[in-house]
Amino acid sequence: MQFQELTNILRFVVSIVAVSASGTTFGGATQSPVTAYVGGSVLNSSGDGYYSKATILVRDAKIDSIGGDDSSRIPEGARIVRLTGQYIIPGLINSHVHLATLAVPRDARAYLRRELYSGVTMVRDMAGDVRLIAELKREAFQDEIVAPDVYYAALFAGESFFIDPRSHAASRGIEPGKAPWMQAITLNTDLRQAVAEAKGTGATAIKLYADMPASLIKAITAEAHRQNMLVWSHAAIFPARPSDVVDAGVDVMSHADFIAFESDIPFPGSFEKAKQTDHSQWHMTPAEESVLSEMKKRSIILDATLDVGFRYPFKNWPSFLAPQLAREAYRQGIPIAAGTDDDPPDWKDSDSALLAEIERLVRDVGMTTVDALRAATVVSARTIGEQNSAGLLAEGQHAGQGGLADQGSPA
Repeated sequence: MQFQELTNILRFVVSIVAVSASGTTFGGATQSPVTAYVGGSVLNSSGDGYYSKATILVRDAKIDSIGGDDSSRIPEGARIVRLTGQYIIPGLINSHVHLATLAVPRDARAYLRRELYSGVTMVRDMAGDVRLIAELKREAFQDEIVAPDVYYAALFAGESFFIDPRSHAASRGIEPGKAPWMQAITLNTDLRQAVAEAKGTGATAIKLYADMPASLIKAITAEAHRQNMLVWSHAAIFPARPSDVVDAGVDVMSHADFIAFESDIPFPGSFEKAKQTDHSQWHMTPAEESVLSEMKKRSIILDATLDVGFRYPFKNWPSFLAPQLAREAYRQGIPIAAGTDDDPPDWKDSDSALLAEIERLVRDVGMTTVDALRAATVVSARTIGEQNSAGLLAEGQHAGQGGLADQGSPA
C-alpha cells in the first residue's frame, strides 16, 4: 500500500523548481507578483504529513503563506494555478552523486539538467575533479546552466588508496594524493593545513574514503569541525571499523552495506582487501546493531545508497545487505538520506535514479511514503548543512526563481 501511494505521488508530484512563472493571470491582467497554487496536497513543513486541498501563495519567488483551500486568501489579480489531485513537495535533494570522476563538462551538465527536470534541486557531490565541480556550482548558482545547486567534498584517504585510477582521473596533471581536493593523509600530515587547503577549494565537507586508522579519522574530524567543515565518511574506512567512524563523530556515513564489516574477523586492513571479502552469507549480529545504536545517539545520518547495489551487483557484497541494514537503521530511528551514487557516464534513463532510490526506501526498507520523501528532502538537506533553508515547505522559504513548477492548470 505504501509503495503504491508513493508511485501515485511521484506520478503527480509538483516540486519546487527554479522555473519561470511567466504566463497569463487570473482576470486577463499582465503577470502578477503573486501566484496562488490551489487544491494540491502539500507535504507540510515538519515533513510528517500532508495538508489536503491547500493553497500556497508565492510572492517574489518566496512562499508567502500555506493554508487551507480558501479563496478569500487569494489577493485580487493573483495568477492561479490549480493542482487538484496533485502533490506538492519540496525540491528533491540527491545526497550522493559523482559529477566529475572523469571530468567531462558536457556529460556533467547534461546529468545536472536531467536531475533538475526530475525535480532534484540540490545535489551533494561525493568527490571528483573540483576544478570542474566548482565551475558547475558557480554556473548553477548564477543560473547560467539548467541545474540543481551543487555542494561538494574534498577527499581524504590513506596513501595506499591513490593507486586507484579514479583518483588519477580526478586530479589529472597533479601527482596523485597531492591535489587539495584529493589528498593523501598520513599520521605525519599537518591536518590544520590539509583541511584549510580543502576548504579553500570551496568544498562544504571533507570526505573520508579509505585506508586510514581510527586515530587519524578522529583527528581529521575534529580539525574539520574546528574549521567549520562537515565530515562525510564511508561507513567503514579500513582499517577503521564502522564503530570507529561513529566514534570519530562524523556527520554522515555512506553505504549501509559497509556497516556489515563491523563483525568481520579478521577485519580488512585496506579497501582493496575489503572488496575481496565475501558477505554472501552475512547476517545481522549485535555488533552491527550496536553501531546503529550509537549512530542514533549521535544523530549521524545514514546515506544508505540502496539502488546502486541492484544497478551494479557485486558478487561479494550481495544486494540484500544495504536494505537489511537500512531497515534496522530505520527501525532504530536513524535519519536516512536518499542518494544514488551514480556518475554522468552511467545514466541512460530519462528520469533521475533518485526516484528509484526513494521507491526502494519504501519497498525494501519499509519506510512510510512520507518518511521516504523526507529522506530525499529534509534529511538530505541536513547532509549539506542547509536544513534551515531547503528540504521543506514553509513560509519564507524560496520557491525557485519564479515559483513552483507550473505543472498544474492555470485558472
